[in-house]
Amino acid sequence: MWSLPNIVQMNAHKKLSKPSLARQARMTTRSRKYPCECCGKPSTVHLAYYDIFSDDISGVSHLCERHDPCENGDEGFFECESCGRRMIENITWERYVVNLDGAQVCLKCAAEAYFADPENWLDPTKVKAVSTNSISKTLLSDGGTLCLSACRHVLGVEQPVPAGIKFHFNAEFDSTDGHQISGFGFLEKIQALKEPFCPVLDAAYQFAVSIGIYVRCSAESQLQEAA
Repeated sequence: MWSLPNIVQMNAHKKLSKPSLARQARMTTRSRKYPCECCGKPSTVHLAYYDIFSDDISGVSHLCERHDPCENGDEGFFECESCGRRMIENITWERYVVNLDGAQVCLKCAAEAYFADPENWLDPTKVKAVSTNSISKTLLSDGGTLCLSACRHVLGVEQPVPAGIKFHFNAEFDSTDGHQISGFGFLEKIQALKEPFCPVLDAAYQFAVSIGIYVRCSAESQLQEAA
């Protein structure tokens, strides 16, 4: 079992630490103040890293020549091919990197690209059934079956959604056999929608996943968010 850190508190701490972390990331000299995280020797490499919960620096990795990730691999981190940032792979065990259109991207960039693609928005009147155990790459079949296995993992637990998008409802499904364990009336709720929706995997737990239904914010809602 795991518990997610307090995201609001974590983001607030990053804002307070931003000047210090930025200075550390700009360092180009050997440092005894910030020793190598692997062996404790003076560090020579100072690499900033980010997470999917805000745009502020999450922290800085201080390493020596021997443990330079350019030479040994950057375990626990990855470079997003969309934003170019060094991202932490996970805070809990849910991974924050996905392959989207052949590129390795962070969930933040994946969400922005996925919600922006009109192909991923569905007409609720065309949904006649929901499949929890069939494997398909197509979200909605010609017969009107929404295949949950085709819902892409583009949001992590507590990850902020892109501007102009809002969460509408979700249901959770067992990872082993696909049966629904929360959010009953999933199909009925979809069919009751009066606007296009985008279904995504928005949380991967140890034994379950959440499929979230997202809609576009109204113009009024976007103005309120901006204010």
